[in-house]
Amino acid sequence: MFSVMDEETAQNLLKELKYNKNVYREKVYYKMKRSYSLSYRTAISELLSILEFRSNNLKHQPVIEALNLVKKYIGTRQKYFPINDDVPINEVIPQKFIKVVLEKDTKGNPRVNRINYEITVLQSLRDKLRCKEIWVVGADRYRNPDEDLPLDFEEKRQEYYEALGLSMDVEPIISELQQKLHNKLDQFNRTIPKNPKVSITNHRNDWISVSPIEPQKEPERLSQLKQVIAKRWWLLELIDIFKETDLRMNFTGVFQSLAKYERLDRADIQKRLLLCMYGIV
Repeated sequence: MFSVMDEETAQNLLKELKYNKNVYREKVYYKMKRSYSLSYRTAISELLSILEFRSNNLKHQPVIEALNLVKKYIGTRQKYFPINDDVPINEVIPQKFIKVVLEKDTKGNPRVNRINYEITVLQSLRDKLRCKEIWVVGADRYRNPDEDLPLDFEEKRQEYYEALGLSMDVEPIISELQQKLHNKLDQFNRTIPKNPKVSITNHRNDWISVSPIEPQKEPERLSQLKQVIAKRWWLLELIDIFKETDLRMNFTGVFQSLAKYERLDRADIQKRLLLCMYGIV
């Protein structure tokens, strides 16, 4: 089996391929770049040309400048930005993507790859939009964060804090939180050696392994409910009862995703929810 190379070398190569994050990241980035260049780039370019982004913090202005630069060259075909352009890099491009953004042209000169730069700028924009470090003019959800506060907030800050039951002095709150974290970590550290469900493995620099929790005993009320249902509707399957109830009351419509968007069709979500509840019961 190892006629070409020794077993130790083969095992080392296997580990490198399995755990090399850079290789995995490059594959993900390649697929993302392909999807962006073939389909999403045109639509996103049109959106960028319409939307106006702003920030109330000077620290995030480099991203705004990067977006303006991307807008400037929408519709052009050059692979790199012109040498004379000031391309924002710091506070815009994560260090892990520097190598794919900064390339060398045929003459060996360092250049900024446009499409790779656009992808990383959009990722930075996404992160900052989520916490409203950057906002969109005329938007609702991503509006100016100053508009989320009452107009007289600065004058009546103390009153608003009192109405919310909050203190304006953050130091005691931070100290209390730090103390709670310290106590929990200390308790966790002291109980690990005595906890049969927890162990420290040799996998990847001492990972903590937790054993699966044993199944809980079925509640007595649930057992009684099953007996009543089986006695009254002995010809019906429980899944049919779930489905009929949902058709009449649409209780699965109350279950909403924690994510911003639901990519699955509601009919598929309904089916999965009913099967999950049937499996639990």
